[in-house]
Amino acid sequence: MEIRQLEYFRAIVDAGTISGAARELHMTQPPLSYQMKMLEEELQVPLFIRGMKHITLTEAGKTLYEQAGKILMLSEVTKREVIKSSQAATIHIGMTPSTVSMMSHYLMRFAKSHPNIHFDIHEGSTFTMRDQLENRILDLTTLRTPITLRGCETKTLAEERLLAMAVPEFPLLKGRTSLHLQELSEQPLILSHRFQKYIASKFEEAGLVCDIYLACEDARTAITMAERGMGIAILPTSMLEFSDKLKACEVSDADFTTEVLLAWRKSRISSEIQEFLKFWN
Repeated sequence: MEIRQLEYFRAIVDAGTISGAARELHMTQPPLSYQMKMLEEELQVPLFIRGMKHITLTEAGKTLYEQAGKILMLSEVTKREVIKSSQAATIHIGMTPSTVSMMSHYLMRFAKSHPNIHFDIHEGSTFTMRDQLENRILDLTTLRTPITLRGCETKTLAEERLLAMAVPEFPLLKGRTSLHLQELSEQPLILSHRFQKYIASKFEEAGLVCDIYLACEDARTAITMAERGMGIAILPTSMLEFSDKLKACEVSDADFTTEVLLAWRKSRISSEIQEFLKFWN
């Protein structure tokens, strides 16, 4: 079983057809079909139920799809580690969208005293960055609480309030600088998946139910939807830097807060990472 075969297999599943995968892979269909035949013969199990228009995975195929994803990720991590060991020192850093500005200032200061250390920046949600940290793709990353980590240490960089944000003409926000939880419970809310459970729990603690009208993965999408007047977004204060069209109000009777963390794995801390962490003390 070769890495290439696993890549082909997942491409077929993702495309839904062998012909579709062949187009995505820029190859013809016969060699792709042949590789799948060889893979099934080696494993001695059928992986697909081949239909006229769409393939269906067998139970064995479902298992292989899941395990192949893990193997391919490990393969990519291994490549990165090998390449990293042969190159100039590079720190692989993850950043959530709302912490890029904060981190850029620290990176500039660190770079002045460590000109030989390079950076590879990854951006994404807190959950994506956490997974990449735990899977050894990142050396360290910024994250937002609440978050659960395995085998990692953290340092608190900042604490922020979560604010209610909407267009100035939104009825509830007119002439207001603060809002009450009861008032927000009657409004269509726009939340990122990152804070959905956390914010809903705050309403539940107050005996209220909130109307989560729209939930999305990226907080920047929540900003865009709020700018369109679709509802009230509840997001960290720093997200206001992404919009000059929204008005923000505090929620006076709820402790809506989030911490920005710097997180790194406990094991295998390189000298470059140690220098970077000293810089934050």
